[in-house]
Amino acid sequence: MGIEAKLTDFGPGITAVDADYTGPGLAAAHLVVDGGRAAFIDTGTTLSLPNLLGALEARGVDRADVDWVLPTHVHLDHAGGAGALMRELPNARCAVHPRGARHLAEPEKLIAGSIAVYGEARFHEMYGEIVPVDPARIFVPRDGERIELGTRSLELIHTPGHALHHYCVVDLDCDRIF
Repeated sequence: MGIEAKLTDFGPGITAVDADYTGPGLAAAHLVVDGGRAAFIDTGTTLSLPNLLGALEARGVDRADVDWVLPTHVHLDHAGGAGALMRELPNARCAVHPRGARHLAEPEKLIAGSIAVYGEARFHEMYGEIVPVDPARIFVPRDGERIELGTRSLELIHTPGHALHHYCVVDLDCDRIF
């Protein structure tokens, strides 16, 4: 199956990328492109990396043009691939909720907790190798802080509920919420 089958376009510069989490069509990351700049909202797992990089290629985006990796929260199905993806994106910064930042820089507790639930073999089958994010590349936004992506303004709103370390990304220019 080619990469295009893993991509769904949702309007101006927004592409859902199948994360292939436990099977096709069950979870997605989003690639947002504007003015030659790009961001990923969520990453899926480390095993999602080929689809994410394939989406960049399919949409004609150079890895150096990705400015942001924006995991909505640090559960491994949403952010487990953040460290591996950041290694491929030389200029990106990773914005993460204040309660989740240390877990991306030091993922050992996330890994141990998931192994305790799933067992080691199933953990690796579901998530692959979890790579830490370089702390120097982590940005911790305040509630309501805005970041720029091309000509777009993205607002990061802390939304505890699913997880205390959760935030939503509001695309103010396209009336979309991730």
